[in-house]
Amino acid sequence: MYCFDCNTDTGDLSECCSICGKPFDKDPDRHFKYGMEAMAAGDIDKAIILFRECANLSPGHSSCRYNLGLALSLTDKCDEAIKHYEAILCRDPNYPGIYTALGQASFGSYLEHIAGAESSRKQMIEFLMRAVEQDPDDVDALFSLGNVYIAVGNAETALPWLKSALRIQPNSPAIYFTIAKAFKMLKKKPEASVMARKSMQLSSPNDPFWEDIKRLVCELQ
Repeated sequence: MYCFDCNTDTGDLSECCSICGKPFDKDPDRHFKYGMEAMAAGDIDKAIILFRECANLSPGHSSCRYNLGLALSLTDKCDEAIKHYEAILCRDPNYPGIYTALGQASFGSYLEHIAGAESSRKQMIEFLMRAVEQDPDDVDALFSLGNVYIAVGNAETALPWLKSALRIQPNSPAIYFTIAKAFKMLKKKPEASVMARKSMQLSSPNDPFWEDIKRLVCELQ
């Protein structure tokens, strides 16, 4: 809880502040008022603390949740901001500015997740490359590298890794299927069709990706 006497977030969940011993003020409007003052003064972290307390004390306080969302978005906590905006939306779909705020927070969340995904992509490629360095015949690593590059839209780079995997496992329907997808991405339909049909020949209706193979073969006809 936030103690107005100590002017600090004590973290206490009891009725009284462990620092000064005074009872916590549980008036949500007071927390909201001081949160707005903190926000106006540029102390976003303090504003977030006070707005969170207000929201906990009064879950239906829409103005609090709206401004908490704004403050959270300013500190790149867009996913949490979206949750507060959605809580407002459930109660009042016509709340002023809610769709703009949701759109902005969603955009911020998108950028944040894109950055995280790019970092993960670089890391997973590095790990798989190391695996191949240690064992050039690691078919799982080779196949995974091919899938990674297809997933990020780089079919041309994927193909050499997939062909290396196929050299080790020449009867793998999964590898033929993935090579077919790579050729399709490169708009090489005849090559893709050959690989897709080969994948179907080596697989059976019991395989988990049988329907995907059939669909791809039909698309390439």
